[in-house]
Amino acid sequence: MRINEIIREKRRELGITQEQAAERLGVTASAFNKWERAASLPDITLLPALARLLSVDINTLLGFSGELSEAETGEFLNSLDALAKSEGYDAAFRRAVEKLHEYPGSERLLLSTACYLDGALFLYGVDGGPYRAKLDAWYERLLESGDAEVRESALVMVLNRCRQNGELGRAEALLSSVPRSQIDRQEQLALLYTAQGRTDEARLIWQSRALGGISQAVTAMQHLADEAVKSGRREDALRISETIYDLTLAAGLPEWMGLASMTAIAEDSGDEDKYARLLQRLRTSLNEPWNASGPIYGELSPEGINELTSRISALLETEEQQIKDRRC
Repeated sequence: MRINEIIREKRRELGITQEQAAERLGVTASAFNKWERAASLPDITLLPALARLLSVDINTLLGFSGELSEAETGEFLNSLDALAKSEGYDAAFRRAVEKLHEYPGSERLLLSTACYLDGALFLYGVDGGPYRAKLDAWYERLLESGDAEVRESALVMVLNRCRQNGELGRAEALLSSVPRSQIDRQEQLALLYTAQGRTDEARLIWQSRALGGISQAVTAMQHLADEAVKSGRREDALRISETIYDLTLAAGLPEWMGLASMTAIAEDSGDEDKYARLLQRLRTSLNEPWNASGPIYGELSPEGINELTSRISALLETEEQQIKDRRC
């Protein structure tokens, strides 16, 4: 909130009028009224007395906070994405840097922003060259975080970059330095909620874990399929991709998640007829929104997966158009 909103809100909480507040501060009611209307600002010498009158510290009075709440961070990332869509990735990146300058000590904001911008490079087909150094520097900085969750999340991103850059020795050294956790915090929290009778909260954790676990299994099998293709074991790759398809359907996930692997393998094998059929099914599936109903995902919001679906659909259309343009 802005200072005028804070002054107005805190005064009302105290149940005093503008005239009473002004009298206690030794200023005119007109001056106090202007502060609340944002027509003027209190003199700096009055800030300590004003803060004491309103029973707040000066940081609160000035609207200063070292951190954004989880909801505020989510809203900011949504605004970045809207900006990337309307004005382009560079505009979103510059806005992100401005926000980070406003909250220089917020490591969670830095991590969330870096991860969004990193993912958006792929989702919007942007050349990462002009931005890569800054993103990598942010991750490296977060490796020193005192927040274990932030540090571990940054480590995942740094390890990914090490693999991409061929810095495999460094990746191994980083992994060796990570202490092994003996406690699954989310599992213990869900069990605690169940014992407390907070079944709705426990269910939400288990549903999220189910979705995450299935996603991890699909990712692992996709890596196995890719390795099989590279090794010339196309039959193994096909069987793995079919298993991915069966699992995604059985788990109630969007069909395109299972079709993507089969389509890629058909393309790689040169089977044009099969590739064309699978590609058509993939397009159709990408146009169907996912409904997270049912006993496994009933409490989860489908927005994240549906947003990913729409972006992958857009990427597929762009790629197909580029292929057509090259053929012309």
